[in-house]
Amino acid sequence: MTQANNSSNVIIKDVALFWAKLDKPVSPFGVDQYELQIQGDKKREKEFSQFGKVKVVEGGKISVNLKKKAFKKDGTDAAKVRVVDSGKKELDPTLIGNGSIGNVMVYCSPYEIKLPNGKVSKSGISTMLIAVQVTDLVRYERKSENFVDFDVEGASVDTDQSEEAMF
Repeated sequence: MTQANNSSNVIIKDVALFWAKLDKPVSPFGVDQYELQIQGDKKREKEFSQFGKVKVVEGGKISVNLKKKAFKKDGTDAAKVRVVDSGKKELDPTLIGNGSIGNVMVYCSPYEIKLPNGKVSKSGISTMLIAVQVTDLVRYERKSENFVDFDVEGASVDTDQSEEAMF
């Protein structure tokens, strides 16, 4: 793996896939985007650090969160993250469960933020999720068809319950 110094596509091989939100954009902080967390062994920390902030997760593994904005600067739709199986055939992204194994393609591009006087105040490498190849699928399965989410309209809440009773 070479350091991503110039704009280029980079493939991160043999990573565990978690929290795949690739079928439709999510908006955690007001920006519509596709998201995926990759995990690997701690010995890959230097490699992973090229692509974002490395965090330690359960079991001594490390992770990096990858994303792609759903809209271009001009407001038009950006291309979705491509999701394929080991034979490079299109795969429904809703099937990807936590712990699936695969390869991830990201686009890396250096950037600089300059002050009005021309001095560079910040520089780094921007990483954008491009494609996911699932080589060992762990199928995502809903726990229950009766699952109620906060987004479900019409779900009633007993407001007379105390907080202690709810938790």
